[in-house]
Amino acid sequence: MGVLECASGASVWRGYDYYKENKVVSLEEIETNIFTAKVSGNSSEPYSVELHIDHPRKSKCNCPHADGKRIICKHLVAAYFTVLPEEADKFYAEALAYQEEEEKRQDELSDKVCHYVWHMKKSELQDALLQLLFEGPEWQFDRFVRKNGLQDDW
Repeated sequence: MGVLECASGASVWRGYDYYKENKVVSLEEIETNIFTAKVSGNSSEPYSVELHIDHPRKSKCNCPHADGKRIICKHLVAAYFTVLPEEADKFYAEALAYQEEEEKRQDELSDKVCHYVWHMKKSELQDALLQLLFEGPEWQFDRFVRKNGLQDDW
């Protein structure tokens, strides 16, 4: 598995942000596909990173999230993207494509739901509404009561 596959989604996105914000202040290849870097973060001093491209779990960072653990943090991801900017571009392009596909799927699903609802009988709609109001979250019921002025009837 590669660096991005070993990192959490949050670490990849924050690492991408750090890369784009040029928070990798130094980078040096010490062996083939092994890099040391300094990455500025929340601390006053930059974090020290040792990135192993071929064996990501051997990578290290002295930030509180990853220090002494086999975790790929945002600082390691930022260093990775600095070493391989084409991977950063690929990651972002894939994320945008996924988002566009997801929006398309959501639009199609919304269209199906609307079509279905428009073709329901009145009694089916009433049953569905009551089920949503009484089995859904309390705020939903309260909002329905307020919006329709029903609290004054009690």
